[in-house]
Amino acid sequence: MVALAAPAPERAVDHIVVKFKPHVAGELGSNSLPRKLEILLERLRLPSGARLEEPAINHVLRARSANAPERNELNLERFLYLRVPAGLSVDECVRRVAANPSVEYAEPDGMGSGGLIPNDPSFSSQWHHRNVAKPSASIQTPLAWDMTQGTTNVIIAVLDSGLNATADSSGRVVAGYNFVSNNSNTADDHPAGHGTAVAATVAASGNNGTLIAGVDWRCRVMPVKVLDDTGSGLYTWWAQGIDFAVNNGARIINLAAGGSGTSATLANSINNAIAQGVIFVTITHNDGTNVIRFPGNLATCITVGATDEQDRRAGFSNYGPGIDLCAPGTNIYTIGASGSVGPWWGTSFAAPQAAGVCGLMLSVRPNLNHEQARLLLCAGADDAVGDGTDTPGFDNYYGWGRLNAYNSLILAQTRVDRLQWSNGLPVLSWRSPPNAANKQPYQVDFQNTLTGSWTTVTSSSQFAYTTNRTSWTDTNGVSTTRFYRVRLRGLP
Repeated sequence: MVALAAPAPERAVDHIVVKFKPHVAGELGSNSLPRKLEILLERLRLPSGARLEEPAINHVLRARSANAPERNELNLERFLYLRVPAGLSVDECVRRVAANPSVEYAEPDGMGSGGLIPNDPSFSSQWHHRNVAKPSASIQTPLAWDMTQGTTNVIIAVLDSGLNATADSSGRVVAGYNFVSNNSNTADDHPAGHGTAVAATVAASGNNGTLIAGVDWRCRVMPVKVLDDTGSGLYTWWAQGIDFAVNNGARIINLAAGGSGTSATLANSINNAIAQGVIFVTITHNDGTNVIRFPGNLATCITVGATDEQDRRAGFSNYGPGIDLCAPGTNIYTIGASGSVGPWWGTSFAAPQAAGVCGLMLSVRPNLNHEQARLLLCAGADDAVGDGTDTPGFDNYYGWGRLNAYNSLILAQTRVDRLQWSNGLPVLSWRSPPNAANKQPYQVDFQNTLTGSWTTVTSSSQFAYTTNRTSWTDTNGVSTTRFYRVRLRGLP
């Protein structure tokens, strides 16, 4: 029994996909190809109007074959289309066909797109969203935006030099505070507008025909001024800013700053925020050394380094065992102090992308906490990228890899959506990101009663991966009712 249901996907409404068991081909005799399709359709016992059709690839390959007898063969190693007859829904048609003993599986024909490309005039310069020269180096936000553009239920606090309102933040800014001057004026007085640029990277409104696109288009932004006009700030300002954000409803805090000394006061504020369900994101910093600055070197933080347009570690990006992952951080087009768009460099513009992805994940998984967000970001990250210093698994240069918004969103919605039988064994499957085969992030739990204890299985031999789906076979078989669930390792 499957206890979790998938969100309703987009799909074709006039047909479904059917895969017959390969041995059925031997039962069709020497009949003509059209007659073979008729025999298969008769086996399905569907209402009048149903029709089986071959996919175009069969016709193409058959036409190119020099072997005349092959032109009468029906390739049952490949799927067939079944036109849904009047009076049956897609779901009912799938249910009836999948139950037929001659059928290996039946499923709706899902629809997707190449990703949502916003109409913001400077979007074409935002390579971190879509890198035309090297597509694999971007964080795949257009694909992520097909699933969600965020929600107003999420507040992201940007602890920085303040925020100057622009058209891309209109209606989405909530009251913050200025701990530099101890007042409510959160205007950005940094000459270049560091805080404004960071906030826009996180959350500039996208697809509104104006300026740029941030990562999260719907969240609300809380500017908390903890850096002065030189870009510097006291740890106690940062600690107070964190406490303010927590007490005023922020779900995510982005601090694009760090120092060489440590502070129990700041560490306590960070740990308290995380304990209260807030996701805390910060930077490795920009010295180009193997020393991650505080508080990025705290094990509790989600700490982000930077990559360049070629997916290599940016030369300025600090590294070390405290890094979690990287994100693009060179030539990042965002909004500055004057409201104009221009390029910025630094880990300060990598971490906000991770914070924005956390906002997207919260829109589909509202109860996500800090450690769960870290796991989803790291499991979704593209690994072994760049110049060879990003070794498979964790390394000190890239952490667990480079941020991939699409992968992390798919992982955040992991749930079993299909149960089939193969040789008497139950096979569960679910939607998964393209990197699942490399990361192998899943575990399956089962129990024989709803009140029983869960048994966890992580054996790789029971998992099978395709580009967009992962399946798991219960090799022990099931003699009674059994309940299953799938989750990421370490994710409750």
